[in-house]
Amino acid sequence: MRGRTIAVIGGGLAGITSAIALADAECKVTLFEARGHLGGRVGSVKHPRLGIEVDNCQHAAFRVYDRFFQLIGRAGAQNIVKIQPKTNLMFASPQKKNFAALATGKMAPPNHMVRSMLKFPFLGLLDKLKMRAVVKALSKFDDESQWELDDINFRTWLESKGQTKRAINRFFGFFTMAALNIDIDEASAAQGIMLLRHGLFGAADAFDVVAFTNHLGAAMEGAFSDALENADVEVKLNNSVKSLDELTEFDAIVVALPPHLAAQITGMKNELEYRALIGIHAFYRGNRLPKDFSFATMVDEPLIQMIFNRDNEIDNQVEEGVQWITVPVSAADPHLKTSDEEMLSELDRVLDSLWPDGKDVERIDHLIVKTPKATFAPTPGSAAHRPKVDALGENIALAGSHTMTGWPSTMEGAVRSGLTAAAHILGRDYSHDQPWEGWPSSPKRGEEGWRVW
Repeated sequence: MRGRTIAVIGGGLAGITSAIALADAECKVTLFEARGHLGGRVGSVKHPRLGIEVDNCQHAAFRVYDRFFQLIGRAGAQNIVKIQPKTNLMFASPQKKNFAALATGKMAPPNHMVRSMLKFPFLGLLDKLKMRAVVKALSKFDDESQWELDDINFRTWLESKGQTKRAINRFFGFFTMAALNIDIDEASAAQGIMLLRHGLFGAADAFDVVAFTNHLGAAMEGAFSDALENADVEVKLNNSVKSLDELTEFDAIVVALPPHLAAQITGMKNELEYRALIGIHAFYRGNRLPKDFSFATMVDEPLIQMIFNRDNEIDNQVEEGVQWITVPVSAADPHLKTSDEEMLSELDRVLDSLWPDGKDVERIDHLIVKTPKATFAPTPGSAAHRPKVDALGENIALAGSHTMTGWPSTMEGAVRSGLTAAAHILGRDYSHDQPWEGWPSSPKRGEEGWRVW
């Protein structure tokens, strides 16, 4: 395979991953990106008044993102993240004005959160006891058998296991929306089961939360761009490929585009749906949130689903004395026509309820970013429409978080697809559940060289 010429179409995480992996195998790689910058859907935008770069939506990752961490390590980009030393997921109720956390304890998985769950005030004792049926059912699935339930929605499956409406809405429903970007009534049961098996009820450290210390555009323009350059990948920005026929001089091609664009360039049919994301960014002259507050999930709030203190994550404040608050809105399609004023009013209501001492802190600016086609939607039956890496033959590989890695539309799914595409072009027998050979391993708790949040 040494010396083969490879074209990679798309400069998002999947394309970047494929390009570096192929270049490491001594292929001559050219990466084509239609826009003037790398990053794909994890890019950032410039605030028109403050002049700073902000992510299109609040990003978070988890320690279970093993291949994503390998990419970060390969790029020498460890400084772009901070990782919780152990899982601590804060919840808050604006109605009841109380807080509680789900955290890992000393018991082994899948019971590692039992102690905090027993104290969790947003579920009743019956809700919690009935969850044992879900944990028992999960133990009977593997990565293949779970897909037998792709034709029903996740709520229906949970109800069949005796789960209460409150547990489904406040617990399973939140994690489904946050991780899969889809309402639990619309989510594939198979994808929901995968989320529980690999995340909440997986390894004890799986859901250690990862914060980003700068906007992700900085990583794309910095460490990831440098990694591509150092690997001798030729990057062609502002270069839109309209047809595979334009690339006949290359020995092989990786198509790392969103499903609708991949369909246009390959002629394949796309039957996957999208779901939207909205990022609310609000800036305050003073501390509207306590300085030591990191983030919390808002119980029973359809719009203000989570609140993050971005100052607690980033290395450099926007401006001295200015606090930056972000709100990611998942499965945001019902809110795409909601005005900025309505969204900010809802944010004010929640902040006033939970942190009344900051009512007089002035909001000096905001930016609301709406992304209609943010992620593919893992609806019932969607697995059959997720293309496999080799769908177009030996010398063309399909990549992107929508391809059939089994993972949802996440940064981890994108990276896994990129490695799978590289392996296909290289003729390697590779499973993305295994580390990519030659790249640094993903970090364990307490490992040196990785920052703690």
